[in-house]
Amino acid sequence: MIYGRLDRLDRYRGLSARLDKALDFLKTQNLTALPAGKTVLDGEALFVNRFDYKTAQESVTEAHRAYTDIHIVLEGEERVGVADVALLRQTESREEEDFIGFEGAFGSVCTLRPGDFLIVFPEDAHCPKLCASGPAEVKKIVVKVLDG
Repeated sequence: MIYGRLDRLDRYRGLSARLDKALDFLKTQNLTALPAGKTVLDGEALFVNRFDYKTAQESVTEAHRAYTDIHIVLEGEERVGVADVALLRQTESREEEDFIGFEGAFGSVCTLRPGDFLIVFPEDAHCPKLCASGPAEVKKIVVKVLDG
């Protein structure tokens, strides 16, 4: 997990070529202008999902075997619980969706506001869409970066 401010993204260059390409996109695009849904940047190797939703007291804890996620809130705020998958109990797996569900306590909780980012790797289970200070409308993007 890496949690920080968008203006410091360049510190994380060199982890992978695809992640560098994602960072280039994030630094050069007007993120608030992205349409809802999926925007393909490099086939299934690199794409962006933009969501609009309302935060809640509870959400699903998930991880992905194939993808690293970069979470960025464009409007509103949310909390994201994060824990090492090895410390949680797996409850389900849907390989065709690259989804693994988990139960257990978070090791960390990050509050995401505009200007923040959270990178979660395949070993990082994460529980997004949690209320920060009460239910709130959120606009968010998740950049999906294929590992490898």
